[in-house]
Amino acid sequence: MATKVVTLETQRSKLERKEQAILDAARAIFVNHGFDGARMSEIARRAGIGEGTIYSYYESKAELMLAVLQKFWDGLTLEAEAVMASSTVEDFSDRLRALAQYHLNTVILNADFINLSFALRRNNSEVSVSRDHLRHYVAVFDQLFRRGQDRGELRQDAVLWQARDIFYGTLEYSARSIEMTIGAERAERQQGPVVEQMVALFEAHYGADRAAKPADNANIDHMSRQIEQLDAKLDALAKRVS
Repeated sequence: MATKVVTLETQRSKLERKEQAILDAARAIFVNHGFDGARMSEIARRAGIGEGTIYSYYESKAELMLAVLQKFWDGLTLEAEAVMASSTVEDFSDRLRALAQYHLNTVILNADFINLSFALRRNNSEVSVSRDHLRHYVAVFDQLFRRGQDRGELRQDAVLWQARDIFYGTLEYSARSIEMTIGAERAERQQGPVVEQMVALFEAHYGADRAAKPADNANIDHMSRQIEQLDAKLDALAKRVS
């Protein structure tokens, strides 16, 4: 009986390793050639298996693309949750800093695949990542923000979806700016200042004691005014599409 159990576990491990090789190869080929330009035969060669073997795991290229997308976004969610779970600090700003550092670095390291992922969504492709997978990922920020409100660290009247858009939108734009300077002749832009400005911005605009403390920093005042203007624009946009 023990031998049979070991054999089954060994077979399962082999199947899982082979499937992971397929997913890794597929991601690389999809990034290099796009979904339409990718060929299952090339994915098989990169994975070191026969093309027919892929079809024993995935019935079509579309199904394989979906599996790659889902594994990627599920992995990001688990990593982001781990960042929050491993944080020993209770302060909202420090936890926001940790999440911002994780997200910014992740977007930079995975820029090509993330661009492909959102291009598929923009094109209404049948293989675009589902809203559920994206929702699970951004829910990490949502939980952090609500926790800050529950603890009295953030304004109770703050609108969650606006804060979420500011957080992810700013970091993703900054990630593209940083990525463009990597290996370029001009000075490389650093991640640290972006994260610190993001934290300062949230403290200035969303902090519960924002109105109680006079601003003593012109830069913080300027950022706060910019966020308030952005909030107004987002409100107007929401009214137009509702």
